Formats: sequence, C-alpha cells, structure tokens
Amino acid sequence: MREQSFCYWQIALSFLFLAVCSTAAVAQEKEQGLLEFSLEELLNVRIKSATKTATALSQNPNIITVIPYSQIQESGARTLPELLRFVPGVNVRWNPMMQTIDIRGFGATPFTSRVLLLIDGVPYNSWNKGGFPQQPGLDFFVLQNVKQIEVIRGSGSALYGENAFWGIINIVTLSGEDLNGGTAEVYIGERHTRSTGVRYGKAFQGGSIFLSAKYLQSQYPLEFWYEENDSKVKGADIFLKGKYKGFELAYFLHDDETDGFSEPIPDPQLPAGTVFQSADKIEQTINIASLKYEYTPEDKPFSFAGDISAAKRTGAHCAACHAAQQDDHFTEKEPHGSQIIGDFRFGFQLPKNKILLGAEVRRVDAGDHADELLGQPDVQDDVKITHAYNKSAIYLQDQISLFENRMNLVAGLRYDAKTSPSLWNDRLSPRIAAIVQPAPKLFLRGGWSKAFHFPDFSNLYQNSWFFTASAGNLAFPLATFAPNPQLKPEEIENFDAGIEYQFNKNLSARLNLFRSKLEDFIVLVFNSPPAPEVPGVQYENHPDKAIILGAEFELQWTFSSKMRGFINWAYQQESQNNNLKDSAGQPFEFVYAPKHKVNLSAFLGPFSGLRSAIELAWRDQYTAPAFWYLVNSGFTDPTVRALDSYAYLNARFSYDLPLRVGTQKNPLRIKFYCRNLLDERPRETLVGVNTTVAGREFFGGIEFTF
Repeated sequence: MREQSFCYWQIALSFLFLAVCSTAAVAQEKEQGLLEFSLEELLNVRIKSATKTATALSQNPNIITVIPYSQIQESGARTLPELLRFVPGVNVRWNPMMQTIDIRGFGATPFTSRVLLLIDGVPYNSWNKGGFPQQPGLDFFVLQNVKQIEVIRGSGSALYGENAFWGIINIVTLSGEDLNGGTAEVYIGERHTRSTGVRYGKAFQGGSIFLSAKYLQSQYPLEFWYEENDSKVKGADIFLKGKYKGFELAYFLHDDETDGFSEPIPDPQLPAGTVFQSADKIEQTINIASLKYEYTPEDKPFSFAGDISAAKRTGAHCAACHAAQQDDHFTEKEPHGSQIIGDFRFGFQLPKNKILLGAEVRRVDAGDHADELLGQPDVQDDVKITHAYNKSAIYLQDQISLFENRMNLVAGLRYDAKTSPSLWNDRLSPRIAAIVQPAPKLFLRGGWSKAFHFPDFSNLYQNSWFFTASAGNLAFPLATFAPNPQLKPEEIENFDAGIEYQFNKNLSARLNLFRSKLEDFIVLVFNSPPAPEVPGVQYENHPDKAIILGAEFELQWTFSSKMRGFINWAYQQESQNNNLKDSAGQPFEFVYAPKHKVNLSAFLGPFSGLRSAIELAWRDQYTAPAFWYLVNSGFTDPTVRALDSYAYLNARFSYDLPLRVGTQKNPLRIKFYCRNLLDERPRETLVGVNTTVAGREFFGGIEFTF
C-alpha cells in the first residue's frame, strides 16, 4: 500500500507540473490576479502573534508560515484543519471526535492540547482539555471569518505560558474595512452537507463593524459516523467584531447538536446484543467574548495594549460519548467550565530597542464535573485536587536592532507564579532568538527556548468509565479511567536554525532545522490486570526523555500575477534517551508522527473569470499506540504494524458569471470542490471503532457578493 500511495504521489506531481506549464503559456489579462501581494511584499507583512508587537515577517526570528486571504479563499479546504494540512511540520489527522493538530510533535490523545490557539492574539484553547473548546466538532472556527492564518513552529511559553508547547496558531479575523460589503453563500455536497453563510463588513469614521453567521448540516467523514450510524451534525455560528478608534470588541457563539451512535460488540464472552452506545444527542454551546484596546501614539516612544477575554461552554459531558450509561448527568447539557484571561502590555521604543513589559492574570474553572472528575472543588491543597485555580504571570521582552537593522535579536523571559489554590508551582520560560540579513535577499534565523504545558483537568481527575458496554438494562465498563492528581507539567527545550533566500520577486526558498528535548511527557497508559478486574486507563508522565530532530524545506513561486504555487517537505525523527518504560511496560511510543510529509499546491487564475486550485498532501506511514492494535485484533495479536501512507489530492474550480447587478460587476461565483480524487481511505487514527476516512467526494456552492 505504501508503494502504491507513493506512485499516486508521483502521478499527481506530474499532473500538477503539466497543469502549471500549460497554463504558463496563457496570456495575462488585466483583471485582478489571484495574488494579493507578491513574495517580496509578503516579507513586509506585519505579524503580531510571534512577539506581541507588529514586526515585519522579514525581521521576525520565528519560523512562521503565513496563509494569506487569497490562499484561504482559493484553496479547496473548507475548514481550518484541512487548510493546516498543507503547512510543513504540521500533522493533522481525523480521530473519532474531531481533527487533531500537532506541530513538530506526536501524541496519542485526540485533543490539540499542546498547540496554542489564538483569535486575533487572544487565547482560545479549551480550559478543560487544552484543545478546541467544542468537542466533538467538524471545525473550531468558521473559515469565512478568517483574513490570515499565522503558524509559528516552535514553543512560545516565553510570552504565552501554558499550551504554547509545540507551537502557535493565530487566526486573524476580517474587519469591516476589509470587506466594506458582504457575501452570501450556499454550499451542498455529500454526507448530507448543507450550508448557508453570510458575512457583512462596513467601515465608518473612526471604526468598522463585521458581522457573520453560518448554519451547517453534515456528517463526520468517518465511516463509523456517516455509514454505520448515519449520525448527522447540525451547527450554527455567529461572529461579531466592532472597532472604534483604539478599541475592539469581538463575540463568538457556536452551537451544535450531534446524533449519537450505537456500535455492536461481537464478543462471545459478553451477553448477546451488547453494544457500545453514546447519548442520543450530544449538544453544546460555546460563548467567547474579548475586549481589546491599543494606544500607540506616533509622537511618543511608548505604547499600551491590553485585552480581556471570557469563554464558557455549556454542553454534554465528555462521558456522553464513552460512558453515557454510567450516570444520567453525563447526557445532560450542563455548565462545562469557563475561563477569564486578562493580558496587559506596555511598550517602550528606544533607538535600537523595542521593550515589552507585560502581565497576565487567568481564572480557569472546570465547571460542574462532580460526577465525572475525581473529588470536589476546594479540597485541601496538599492532595492537589482542585477544579479551579487562579494564576498570574509577568513577562519581559527586548527586541534589539543592530548593524543598521541587518541583525535583530529577541530575548524574552516569562515568570508564571504559583497557582492559587496550589495546584502548580512557579515556572520560568526563557527565550533568545536572532535573525541576520547578511545580503539583501538572504535571511538567517536561529533560536533557543524552554516551554511547559500544564496537565488539564481531565488528565488529572478523569474518573468515569472509559469504554462502556450495555445489553438491555445492564450497563458495565470494559475499561475505566484512573485519576492521577500527581501529574507534573511537561517540559520542552527547543533549538531552531533556518536559512531563507529570495532568488527574485517570483521565487523564494527556505530550509529550517530543529531539535526538541522532552521531559515529563504525558502519555496515556493502558493497564490490563487479570480477569475479572476491569482494565484501567491513566495519564502519567513518562519516566524517560525524548529527542525530536527535524527539517523543513519550502519553495514558493509566482510565475505570473495569476499563477502561484508552493511545495514543501518535512522530515521528523524521534528517539528516547534510555530504555525506560512506563507503568504498562511501554517505551516511548512516537505515535501519529509520519517521518516524511510532502505538500504541493498550485493556484491559477482568474482567466476570463475562471480560477482553479490543485492541492496534494502526502503522508508517510506511521504507528498508533500498541494497545489499539491489540484491541482491533480482538486481543489476540499485539503486533504493531504501521498504518499505510496516503495522499489526498484535491481540486477546486470557480467561475465568475459575466453579470452586472447595479454597479457590482461579476457578483455571482459558482464553486466546485473535488475532494480526495485518488479515493484514498486511510485510518488516520486507530481506536476501537471504524475510523476509515471517506473516499472521493464532490461539493459545490454559489457565492453572491453585494
């Protein structure tokens, strides 16, 4: 299968090359091209998320990939995780509940807990599991609201503290001045997909307003959901953003409902008709609001910025999927935690220094989890059981410009104070990085940093059944969660080095190398005691250290104003220092981390209103946790076999109808999406149910601009 997939990759590459070469001969038209800016202009795009100050990409020492608005609009991706599959060093895979994202990493958990998610620079991670706030979920933020995506590879605890372990994803949203009008879209396709969305932006004196709403009905693209259970998902999203002078107010509402599932368990040792069954409906509502203020006077050497954000989830418990029969409360829509964060920053501009001094306060609350998590809130501190805590931090950063701006250094240090109640001790997160420009088109980058990641409440206290079987009125666990309040925070030390060269205005290349050292890494351990005891599942810190070595190569080109493309390759190799094993007797399992990844994309047009995109993502084979190979063999064969490599080839075509409505030219666009043209059906995540991903699919839509 691996050789066959690689053959597909070669065929697709040839197809892409021919498409690019044949289109290059087409005469350029006077219409606006696909690109919003050239590769040279891309270097001057100002990025805030990496340093919390507006810094040109060319002067930023971080390893950053920017996905601009043009690529977002013309890509065949319909969700943010699909789009992130094409970023080097980013691993995206479907698990039974959502898509998981790792950056230069690995891990068995289904949650994107080691990547910091930001919306306009404001933290967005779940306060219970560290990953996406909505679980399960088809997506974590509506793509129609996104102006730009910034992917920072490498840890960022020196500014952001917890969660910025593997890297940072910042979603820059649209503002009213970006549109100054609106669009409406209808989208249909396979898996009962029906979607309607509308967005509108308007600029006015001193500010702007942006409004967006979307309704979606679909199914998860796993055979377990859409074929075996015919489970549907219905969801609605509303996003509001207003700006006035230095203030910005944003509000995001997500509400969805997922049909449950029922999976037969054909085990002769269990009663006839035994099933693995969830709640009938899994519901949730997420509310996230933020208020930002920025004061940057042009005639003064100082500035101030601050933001306050609040997030809350009301929904079914996590156990509504895997332990619905244990407790009726698990199926109900109840308070599921909240988070409040305040971040305030002072900037001082000196002739060669840009100094940033900041402070952060945070309140994290697990919500109503008395039936699902161990213990009760406010139990004595010495046993480390608390379902809520307050935390404060201060940080300092200095950006130093040397040699007439040909060298820029960034040094930073963050101090996270002890939590209250005393769940975690204080932490220091240092960082130093530099970018050097020895020639006008040559850039050298390098850096070192240390970061940490707190275990989340579920890691610490999950106390429900892990896997539930039921037969008639009888319900019993096949495995249970074992809490571990003694978990320690994970630690990582990163080294980065990179070189970038702009050959000309149409061609650039970049090579990055990295080394990461992990300590106290949190792993999921499966212990199988002798019958009749029920197996236990527990999170614990692995006793060994691990090393990750990797390289990433990117090549971008613009053959003309209407032709753009890129190719990137990522390599990653893991090892452990010694042969230490966890409590289940397992060494480090470097799971879901392909050694090689290759991405290819080409964006063409418009040519007489026609645009097209061809995108290919190839992943090398990788392994899953050893426990799941045993489960899938009916507990008869513990052999670990690599999951097959695979390639996704997607195409997108759109056509602007030659119409005029009032003063609006070509307001109607028809879009057609071809997904997974090679009809690959991999299992990206191995668990006890069928996670085979859907094969070839087709979708279409109509967009109206007003």
